[in-house]
Amino acid sequence: MKFYTLFLLFLPVFFFAQNYPETKKTPENIILHDTTFTDNYTWLEDMRSPEVVEWINEQNKVTTSHLNTVVNDVFPLPTLQKYERQTRFRTPHKKRDYYYSQFLYNDDELQTPSLGYRKKLDSPIIELVNPNFFYGGKTVNIVGYEPSVNSKTLAYKLMIDGSDRHEIRFVTLRGKKSNEVITNAKFSGMAWKGDDGIFYSKNSNSRQFGIDSTYQVYYHKIGTDVAEDKVIFDASAFKGQVYYFTSKDGLRLFLEVATKDEKEVDFYYADLTKDEFELKKFLDGATPDFDVSGYREGKIYYSSRESNWGDIRSYNPDNPAIKKIVVPQYYNQLLESSYYFENRILCKYRDTNGSYFMLFDYNGKFIKKIQAQKGLEVKLASGEYFDKDVFFYVTSYTIPPILFTLNIETGNYSRYVSKTFDKTTAPFPVDYFEVKTGTYTSRDGTEVPITIVHKKGVNLDGNNPTLLKAYGGFGVVNTPAYDNGLIYFLEKGGVYAYAGVRGGGEKGVEWHRKGAGKNKINTLHDFIDAAKFLIAEGYTNPNRLGITGGSQGGLLIGSALVQHPELFKVAIPKVGVYDMAKFHRYTIGRFHYDEYGNPENKEDYFAMMSYSPYHNIKEDVNYPTTLIITSDNDDRVPPVHSYKFAARLQNRTAQTNPIYLKTLLDSGHYGVTTNEEDKLKDEAEFYSFLLYHLMK
Repeated sequence: MKFYTLFLLFLPVFFFAQNYPETKKTPENIILHDTTFTDNYTWLEDMRSPEVVEWINEQNKVTTSHLNTVVNDVFPLPTLQKYERQTRFRTPHKKRDYYYSQFLYNDDELQTPSLGYRKKLDSPIIELVNPNFFYGGKTVNIVGYEPSVNSKTLAYKLMIDGSDRHEIRFVTLRGKKSNEVITNAKFSGMAWKGDDGIFYSKNSNSRQFGIDSTYQVYYHKIGTDVAEDKVIFDASAFKGQVYYFTSKDGLRLFLEVATKDEKEVDFYYADLTKDEFELKKFLDGATPDFDVSGYREGKIYYSSRESNWGDIRSYNPDNPAIKKIVVPQYYNQLLESSYYFENRILCKYRDTNGSYFMLFDYNGKFIKKIQAQKGLEVKLASGEYFDKDVFFYVTSYTIPPILFTLNIETGNYSRYVSKTFDKTTAPFPVDYFEVKTGTYTSRDGTEVPITIVHKKGVNLDGNNPTLLKAYGGFGVVNTPAYDNGLIYFLEKGGVYAYAGVRGGGEKGVEWHRKGAGKNKINTLHDFIDAAKFLIAEGYTNPNRLGITGGSQGGLLIGSALVQHPELFKVAIPKVGVYDMAKFHRYTIGRFHYDEYGNPENKEDYFAMMSYSPYHNIKEDVNYPTTLIITSDNDDRVPPVHSYKFAARLQNRTAQTNPIYLKTLLDSGHYGVTTNEEDKLKDEAEFYSFLLYHLMK
């Protein structure tokens, strides 16, 4: 009997090990800064080759077979579908004169949402664009839209198969579609010059995954051939990044131009009332210490990075030396964003109790504070410059969005109720779950924010299935968002934790700087110490702890699982950067030298090698059960990172825990974006895999 039991224990190991597709090794010596590293999987860098495509398909077969098996034990999909029907939330989105929304016909979840508008909130919706008819056999989503200043024409962006290179098309508000199609618009706004035309950014890459070449800003005049579009700014010579926006009245254009290394920034503006407008530089070689956020009556408004917690300052571009602090920083109150209206500035702040709004006039006079109950998140849903009433909603990890209207002049607000808007219904009572916010101490004594969520009354005996998540990059602040998959996990007795590690923006500008560049290792240390905290506090143990994160968070999870495999049972990194020696050779990697460093710089290189997931894999270690998720059309973080990471983890005799690679086909950086049903299936697979392996 003991022998039979032992055989069953080893059977899954044998099964996993024998079913990986064959992954050949083609050793290539990589020499950087007087060091040599052997890379066995450079052949996977040719991501479109038939050989690599076949390897991906074989990997997907293994992963799909396993996911089909685990649903026999854990099958969340029917429950997620039920929750989704109760919590579906579509906000009326005001842009210029009308209310826009994406909608489905007859609640058919198998279609991609169409785009329409209402002239009034209670008016019938008028369809403008149905993306389901654009391309056969391709995934097409509407990912942005902007009406012209007088709502004559709507510009909208299409994302095709998940790529960051979008199409821009046009339709009049009477429903007449234009034949003008702008292709390869990347990281592009659609900033209008009145009703006449738009400014946009265009990518000229000949290879999809090659180093990004979005250096130019164009102007397209409605009714003309896009081939005749004018380049209004060209940063190709110094490979600079260009950001731009127009004032709400469409009369001013502003450009922010950063050098390749992002150490200097030039600012320009143009008077768009003239047919032949020209750009005028008003700041030359400035340090990137401020973020422009608004413009009103000849003044630019910005938040200075000189202020750790965020403030609002103003100046006239014709005399930028004269600056004024309009709204000062409030210590320990993080200014997360600001919105500009005709007579008011609406600021969103965050503290340890959650987020809230503060309303000011343009002299900085405080008008009113708008705050939900402790732990709830407030988010502006819709509002235009001249509006007196705007929409916002409150939500949390466990409470679906609840919509309110806010009067911008007085600060008074009330819940919004309408026949045309379906209010959400939470699957469980408000007090069914418990949300704790606090800190833990990282190894160097730094207090790091952490949020922990679980079902009220659950027995915290150190044996709870737990999911730890983090991001930790680019100054991004985590905002709680409702998720039905997470509700399912919590209802099954799971514990969820989010660690606000350094590199994010949870504690201001300095919090980001302490986890960026040569300090990026702090991000990893904070995350590892969060895991140890959860174990020490009796929430879980290494046999019940799973970790996940996406993009920069994927890098973090990849690094954590190879640096401290003893702490985790399951790892699910998504669309991560894993090969830090080569990240700058693909797409937008060159934009991230300020975040990670430049591998061509010796000091930066060795700092990155200390946490680079791909380079820290050891031959004699059995790493946790891992599901690596990527997308074949991700031209933001190319899938080669995931391919090579999976190949090296799998292709070692010491690896007895399974390593799965899931490549989403015809998808990009944001994964499944086709329709609600496919999104739910993808989320169900995630929680099936997580719970199945955490509870084994």
